[in-house]
Amino acid sequence: MARQDIRDRLQTRLARCTSVLAAWEAGSAAFGRDDDYSDLDLGVLAKTGSNTEVWSVVDRAFEEMGGLAFRWNEPNPVFSGIDERIFRPRGARQWFQVDIGIFPETATELFNQPKRHGTIRVLLDRTNRLTPPPWDEAEHGRCLGKALHQSLMKWQAYRAWFRKELARGRSIDAFAFHFYTTLMPLLAILGIRYRPTRWDFGLRYVKEEFPPDVAKVVESLCYVPDPSVLEERFAEADRLLQRTIEELREQGIVPVDPKGTDIPASE
Repeated sequence: MARQDIRDRLQTRLARCTSVLAAWEAGSAAFGRDDDYSDLDLGVLAKTGSNTEVWSVVDRAFEEMGGLAFRWNEPNPVFSGIDERIFRPRGARQWFQVDIGIFPETATELFNQPKRHGTIRVLLDRTNRLTPPPWDEAEHGRCLGKALHQSLMKWQAYRAWFRKELARGRSIDAFAFHFYTTLMPLLAILGIRYRPTRWDFGLRYVKEEFPPDVAKVVESLCYVPDPSVLEERFAEADRLLQRTIEELREQGIVPVDPKGTDIPASE
C-alpha cells in the first residue's frame, strides 16, 4: 500500500475510537519535505488510561493491511512523556516505517508550534487541542542566549581534547571527542545563526537549512578518513565557529549565563 493509503486507513480506525481525542501527521510532512523515502510520523492524543486500547486499534488496522514485519516499543522516545512504537508493515517498501506516539490527555506540549515543528497535518481533533500555541519571541530570544552560552562553554571545556586521546593512542576516543565536543556544539551555534527556531536539530536538514558553503564545511567535518586529519578538521571548525559568533554578535545575539556563575575561557 502507498504511504497515503496507510495513513488514511489508520486515520479511519483512530477516528472510530472514542478514546482518541486528536491525531495528526508530523515529521517531514509538517515541513513539506516528505518524499518516497519518508516515514509516516503520527501523533495521537488519547484519554488517560486508554493507551492499551489505542494500540489495539492500531494493531487491528495493520492486520487489515496485511500484518506487521516489525514492531518496537521505543523506550527512549524523541519527545519525553509519550508512549512511542515503531511499525514496519509487511511487504512495505524499503526503509518505510510508521512511527506513532501517544500523548497523554494531560500533555501541555504537543510539539505543534509551526515555527519550530512545521505545520502538522490534522487528521482528527475532537477538542480543538491542535490549535497551534502562540510564539513567544522574547522568551525564544532568551533561550537562544542561554543555548549559545552553553554551547560555547562546552566548546571551551573540551577544546581540542581529541589531541589528548591521540597522545594516549586512542584514535576511537579521539574521534568521539571530535564528534561530541567539536562538531555538536558547533552545529548548535550554526543552528542559532541559520535556523534559530530549530537551533538544536543537530545534523538534521543541514543541507536544506544552512547556506551551501556552510553545509559543505559541516559535511567535511563529519568525514574523518584518518586520525591525522583531526587537527585539520578542528582548525576548520574553529574558523567557522569564530566567524559565526561574530555574526551573531552583530545580530545582537550574545551568550547569556543563566546562573551568572560561569567563567568563560580567556582565549
